[in-house]
Amino acid sequence: MDVDALNSTAFWHDAARYGLDLLGAVIILALGWWLSGWAASAIRKQFADRKWMDATLVPLLASIARYAILFGAALAVLDRFGIQMTSLVAVLGAAGLAIGLALQGTLSNVAAGVMLIVLRPFHIGDSIEAAGFSGIVEEVGLFATVIRTAENRIVTVPNKMLSDAPIINASRLPIQTAINIAVQIPYHADLAHALAILDRVAAEQTKDKGAAGVLTGVEELSDAAIRLKLQLTVPADQADAIKHAINFGIRQEFAAAGIRFLQEGPASA
Repeated sequence: MDVDALNSTAFWHDAARYGLDLLGAVIILALGWWLSGWAASAIRKQFADRKWMDATLVPLLASIARYAILFGAALAVLDRFGIQMTSLVAVLGAAGLAIGLALQGTLSNVAAGVMLIVLRPFHIGDSIEAAGFSGIVEEVGLFATVIRTAENRIVTVPNKMLSDAPIINASRLPIQTAINIAVQIPYHADLAHALAILDRVAAEQTKDKGAAGVLTGVEELSDAAIRLKLQLTVPADQADAIKHAINFGIRQEFAAAGIRFLQEGPASA
């Protein structure tokens, strides 16, 4: 057999061999890409309605699963072409410093994202103000945090910016507002009974509603009447409803007890 025939045979043998390796690598990458997307989506769906799982952790877990599968697929492709893992580790170790310097901004965002997840200065759905941005937190990812502004715009903020900035969380504690209600009764009215009514109505209308600082007492002794005052602090989003209910309750209770108001009925201040 001549040299040309031998070379041709070797060429086609190598072409068939490496062609199969290349085809296998493409299949592995395609499967890895599909599987990583499926795994991330499955994690999001699986933990979306789990009350024991913090919603802030779900995007991070999905990202970790996605990149872990992609990394495994890349290793499988390298192994397909006969690249030994020991050699790969040595190469990665030598290139690690250069890669770290080149990607220090990206890696700092990843580190900041991990710290945000660990320290949890905010959760998904919280209203925050930080680094010049304000809005509702939609997602905390490995590299950036997604915020929806009051104008319904999506802002993607690098995690390092949030990690280095003071964060105002308006959702961690309920916003409270004060309610002041004053009534005037005649001197001959039963003062102790009137104060008991104020206390009872306030307790009934604020039960399990996060009210605080409830205080009733005599605010003023004028020539013609005794001025009673009820003050308390309630969640801002319920303030109007609670105030209206208390006013109505006082009116009903005073009427039933035969206690009349001087001038106008319960007046809110």
